[in-house]
Parts: sequence; structure tokens; C-alpha cells
Amino acid sequence: MVFPQRVKMSDVARTAGVSVATVSKVVNGRYGVAQATVERVQEVIRELGYEASLGAQSLRSHRTNVLGILVAEFEPFSTELLKGASREVAGSGYQLLAYSSGDGEGAAIGWERRSLARLSGTLIDGAVIVTPTVVETKHGFHVVAVDPHTGPSGLPTVDSDNFAGAVLATDHLLSLGHRRIAHISGRPDLES
Repeated sequence: MVFPQRVKMSDVARTAGVSVATVSKVVNGRYGVAQATVERVQEVIRELGYEASLGAQSLRSHRTNVLGILVAEFEPFSTELLKGASREVAGSGYQLLAYSSGDGEGAAIGWERRSLARLSGTLIDGAVIVTPTVVETKHGFHVVAVDPHTGPSGLPTVDSDNFAGAVLATDHLLSLGHRRIAHISGRPDLES
């Protein structure tokens, strides 16, 4: 399989008949470019499918406008969270990056620390970590933990009340007349 070459700013400049500096001004919304030139450059950008490099943007602005969702593995619970986050991010100016270490060690203690070290500061501006085993981050990096293994921590946390949920489910089954109720559990290392 052959992948197309990445379209560069110089490709846009050559096609539009302007300098790379002019394309840069248009891409970054800076002043000093005639409106007709802006429109011509934007049309070429659309035609060629140019996208600014996240790496270059983050070096310049120290931001990527990308939020990460880090999961140990892609399973039904994390997939539902991804769907909800995707809906909320739409139209916000941010993009969403779903990330799993993919090394088969997602359930290993500290998977999120390794993942954050790899992604933070260069690929993502902040992260939602789903069912983390360790909840600690470097100062200044924005993280929200969802259902940490050990319950709420010092980080902003979205935590389920699993005990109350189990009581409600059991009460409902009892109200329907059921008397023999089984519990099928998941991973033993999760608080839930």
C-alpha cells in the first residue's frame, strides 16, 4: 500500500503563487494579507488537503488543541466514554485522540504514567484517563480520572457509586419477585 506524501506549506505556496510566509500568515490568521490572497490560499489548502503539523504547532504555541482519552484497553465501558467525549468536543476547537498503549500491558499497574509521559506536552494538552491504576501527574498538566481503581483521588475525578448502583439493581430485581440473584464480577483489581 502506498501512502500519499504529506502536503507541505511550500506545496500550498507554490500552487497558490505566493510565498511560504504568506501561507503561514493565512494559516495562523495573522494580518498583512489581502483578502483576495487569503481566499485563494484557503481554496488551495482545501484542494490539496493541507493540515498544519501538530508537532510544529505545539513547538510554536506550546498547545496542540488535542485532548487525549487514555484507556487500558478498548472495551464497552471506554467506548461509551469515547462516544460521549467525541460529542462534547465537536465544535469546541479541540480534537480528540483515543489512546491505548497497545502493548498488551494495559492492565499493568502504571500504564497511564507511561502513556502520559509519551503524549503530554507534545501531542495532547490534557487527558481523561479511564480506570487508572495510579493517579498522579506532573504539575501543570490537566488530567481528569474516570473511575480510578482505588476510588477518588487528588485529581478531578468522575467516580461511579458502584455500591449504590448494585443496591438499586438488586432492589429492582427483588421488587420483580426474583429471589435467587447472582453477581457476575469483572476484573478483581477494579474497585467496581
